[in-house]
Amino acid sequence: MNFNILNHDVRNVANGALDEVRRSVAGKRKLSAKSNKTAVPVGRVSGTVLTVLGSIGSSMFLIASMVTGTIGYKLGISVMYSITAFVLLPCFVGSTVLLANGSIIRKRLKRFRRYVEQTHGLSYFMIKDFSSAAGRSSKYIVKDLRKMIAVGMFPEGHIDDKETYFMLDDESYELYLRSQENMRMREKEETLRQKQEQKDKFNKKDTMEPEIRKAINEGRQYVQKIKNANIEIPGEEISRKLDRLEEVTGKIYDYVESRPEKFPEIKKFTEYFLPTTLKLLDAYRQFDNQPVKGENISTAKKEIEDTMDTINLAFENLLDDLFRDAAMDVSTDISVLETMLAQEGLSQKNIK
Repeated sequence: MNFNILNHDVRNVANGALDEVRRSVAGKRKLSAKSNKTAVPVGRVSGTVLTVLGSIGSSMFLIASMVTGTIGYKLGISVMYSITAFVLLPCFVGSTVLLANGSIIRKRLKRFRRYVEQTHGLSYFMIKDFSSAAGRSSKYIVKDLRKMIAVGMFPEGHIDDKETYFMLDDESYELYLRSQENMRMREKEETLRQKQEQKDKFNKKDTMEPEIRKAINEGRQYVQKIKNANIEIPGEEISRKLDRLEEVTGKIYDYVESRPEKFPEIKKFTEYFLPTTLKLLDAYRQFDNQPVKGENISTAKKEIEDTMDTINLAFENLLDDLFRDAAMDVSTDISVLETMLAQEGLSQKNIK
């Protein structure tokens, strides 16, 4: 039983959760009235005002501080120092702060316009795409978007739990939450189903005879050894033959495991043919690992390679023989069916 059914759903939760969002916004290419409402250029006026006031104030108070300080120094008037230290310099610092805040707001507004342009009218976008466009890390973009949400630039903005998508309106976010909840429910149901299957499998009694079970387990080990030998032996031709050997041998044991009554037909195969084949593979592997390959080694390897064709053919015939009874049953059923159809006048040759 394959317990990887959730791989597709849980590989990317955000992608699955936004399927409904994609469908709801398909075909949009320009910002609608609603999109405009969810993207407000907050700070356009305040950024300019703070920049202008800060620039004028910092220049004015810096010059005034320098002039007042110079006059106080030249004339020896101590009150001038007090005016400079407690009035003009604090005003200069305050103006500088205004200038810095105005610059921050204007830069944020510039990034905001870039984000809006990159959405192409959709109600959501991938944060990594804007990370590439802005030349900033995804972590920076997430932090920047959260700040814009806080100041009201995206009044309905939401970032998903994985910090993969940014949704511009409440409707898209509601669809995301609904889809994510459905996904969690499906995952929970699948987990419960897997646990129940494991429990049923554990509680199911193995009615197969111990001798047959042991032989099948040993056969599975033989198949694994063939696979290991195939990995270690680099030759392309021998590898192709070992691929076929592994496939046919595995199918033989699969069939006998489902029909234990067929085990007597493969007993010699399990006890002699397969172990002898593995001995040949071990010998081939030893020959292949020799640093110097003389005539005897090359001849022995060639004989083993040729023998593998015979072994594969024999094992394929054995697998075919296992299906003999099933094929005969099918032929019998067909004959009976054709006879009954003819008796009822329903066969093709009796239809006028």
